Amino acid sequence: MLSRYICPTDRRGVYTDVSPEERVLLKSARPTNDTALGEALDQLASEDEFAPLIDVLRA
Repeated sequence: MLSRYICPTDRRGVYTDVSPEERVLLKSARPTNDTALGEALDQLASEDEFAPLIDVLRA
């Protein structure tokens, strides 16, 4: 489903290609991921040290 290959002009870089089948899977998982991420950010937003970061991430 995923393929990785080294950048032909800069061998330090690695690229990843996502197959069409994997794109369908990722698209179907997106709502669940968005919900989980939103809940985690909501919890952190109530902590003074994280609140500014959460504001930036949501902007």
